[in-house]
Amino acid sequence: MYAAISRSKPPIPLQRLRGSARVCFTGRENRLTDLYQTNPCRVFLPRRPGGKVEAVLLNTAGGLTDGDELDYAVCTADGAHVVVTTQAAEKIYRSRGDDSLVHNRLQVINGAFLEWLPQETILFDGAVLTRKIEIQVDTDSRLLAMDWLILGRLARNEHLRQATIHDQWRLRRDSQLIWADDFRLNGDVEALRHRRSLLDGAHAIATIIYVAPDASKLLETARCALRKAVCRAGVSERAGMLICRFLGPDDISLRRDVEAFLVTFRAALYGHPAPMPRVWAC
Repeated sequence: MYAAISRSKPPIPLQRLRGSARVCFTGRENRLTDLYQTNPCRVFLPRRPGGKVEAVLLNTAGGLTDGDELDYAVCTADGAHVVVTTQAAEKIYRSRGDDSLVHNRLQVINGAFLEWLPQETILFDGAVLTRKIEIQVDTDSRLLAMDWLILGRLARNEHLRQATIHDQWRLRRDSQLIWADDFRLNGDVEALRHRRSLLDGAHAIATIIYVAPDASKLLETARCALRKAVCRAGVSERAGMLICRFLGPDDISLRRDVEAFLVTFRAALYGHPAPMPRVWAC
């Protein structure tokens, strides 16, 4: 005997992810002062030569779908210098209606330096993503932060015929809001991305910001690095801040340009070659 299933009934509610992770460092020796994690979020701290710290965030669920929530918090203080990345690209799967929520909270204070360098976020057809990046930095600290979106899997000839994206940045210096940025697409993303006023055909996009007292001195360094890009790319300057944008025809071109830019720009920051996080090569 088979039970009759009505198509008019709402879908059965599924168990949803509610994961979070928090990691904090202080002092020039990069001393770990706080570590908290709940499923499916994990924080790995691989050993690096010279006492350098590289924190790797991992979502053990392998991706997000409707109603899932991830909350990451990173704090660096008192001269600490930390690189934070993700173990792999984050995947946002088809939703039945509810948003996939990602909340990233970054705090950089008292002469610290935080490099927030996650790998890509890949949107599947039908994805619904709301992502917030909230940043607190003071005038004595430095921040290099980025995020990027891949609009569908070109290798599978996937196009986002129905998807929703809301990407939000809020940056505060000494508690004062100095930069707010919102990116929204809703509906037939494949059609929307071809509009010249939106993405002008781009299939992959990235934003990189550098916030520091010496930001203006690195404007020409950023411009020179971007001239080598295959993607459309540019940099703009605000008081104590650089904002770089990339529009790529595909994920591979974007990744090559982003990585090449970061290698050059970070070498200028460090005063010597600075390799990318090791998981980027995995």
